[in-house]
Amino acid sequence: MIRAAILGAGGIALLLLAVVCIPRHFPQNPAPPMIPASFHARIENGTLTLRGTLPTTSSLGRILQGAHARYDAAHVQIVDQLTVDSKVSSARWIDPLPSVLPVLQQMNGRGSMIIDGRSLVMSGKVASEQAKASVLRAIAPITATGLELEDHILAAAAPSAPPGPARPPRASLQSRLNAVLSHNRIEFESNQASLTATGRATLDVLVPILRDAPPQAEIEIAGHTDGYGAPDYNLTLSRRRAEAVRDYFVKHGLTQHFTPVGYGSTKPHSNERTQAALKKNRRIELQVKGNGDA
Repeated sequence: MIRAAILGAGGIALLLLAVVCIPRHFPQNPAPPMIPASFHARIENGTLTLRGTLPTTSSLGRILQGAHARYDAAHVQIVDQLTVDSKVSSARWIDPLPSVLPVLQQMNGRGSMIIDGRSLVMSGKVASEQAKASVLRAIAPITATGLELEDHILAAAAPSAPPGPARPPRASLQSRLNAVLSHNRIEFESNQASLTATGRATLDVLVPILRDAPPQAEIEIAGHTDGYGAPDYNLTLSRRRAEAVRDYFVKHGLTQHFTPVGYGSTKPHSNERTQAALKKNRRIELQVKGNGDA
């Protein structure tokens, strides 16, 4: 009887030991590997198509919002084919991506950007080696996250100069900007920072000039108003208008350093009270700073 009890207790002890110890030696099911995030942007014939798989809805939203903020809806249609998958891992390149998207506008006709989780593939044609250098500088925030760049950007060869007398030197950037603004106005809706159709048309003339300018150029965008209204109100309005011009340039892929400044009515062209004088005082000026005037 005692022996049976001892054997029974021993069996129970062995069973408990097996329950506690044996599962530790069985292989555990490993978690499935995460999938790298991916992204593909292609611009062609006025259409920007966005594809890829991202880890969260918020990351998708930031990229899509950045594209709409940086591309003019009147000129570029955005097609959203992005998806979200919880099995996709996060990536450092997702955060700087929206600020880099405008670089595709520098491509001639069509261009693309592909990120597969390890590399960044850039394809397209640009007008010159200088334009290509500008593109490579613009994508630096993404390559700095560790992606390996595959450069398939083709730069058009500079045309050879025809025989004949030497051409006169090209006018400075400042004089080219002044020439446009002396005959065209950057206009806004009354008491607002919203560009009129005439104002946008003037900026469209300035964009190619700035696109051809040195990318390191520093340009002050100076907003001015007439003398009517409270000084604080005029300062705020002039600064908001200068910021609207800066935002328009950035949406069109310009990479120069723009500094918007509002001067209000402190620097009038004329102290007369005629309508013509007041109209001249309400203006936007572009001033090239430093050594970027080439």
